[in-house]
Amino acid sequence: MTIGTASIKGAALAAAFACTAALASQAAAADLEVRIEGLNSARGDVRVALHRHMPEGDFPGDSGVVGAIMRPAAAGTLRVVFADVPAGAYAVAAFHDADGDGELAQNFLGMPTEGYGFSNGAVGFMGPPSFEDAAVSVAEGDAGVSVSVPIAYPTIHRGEQK
Repeated sequence: MTIGTASIKGAALAAAFACTAALASQAAAADLEVRIEGLNSARGDVRVALHRHMPEGDFPGDSGVVGAIMRPAAAGTLRVVFADVPAGAYAVAAFHDADGDGELAQNFLGMPTEGYGFSNGAVGFMGPPSFEDAAVSVAEGDAGVSVSVPIAYPTIHRGEQK
């Protein structure tokens, strides 16, 4: 399985922060609280991207990113908030960058070797889930919306996790 992670790393983070500022200037509907659950260590960082559906782009891809947050990892649950999110459908992609290199580590087959997850616990088959499976709605007048992103760690050899 491969996951396009450019949307939550490196230079794309700076662009996404600018998009987050643009969101705040639009009519605010709600804060979107994201609970990243099941982090297995405090090594490295956790990178979270907020996506809108883009008909011409794949999820999770750069074209749909409207916000990104990076925080130091903490074992257990980490909470981040995207403030003043306008009404609409959104999906969240996150990964635990345990080695701190800014990328989702993958093996030679393109399968992730670091923890990753999507809103609503959505999973895909031989790739990331669809936007629709990971979507959460923010409605006009919502005081706040909360969604969880369980992080899955790939099983390495003999049931050990990296």
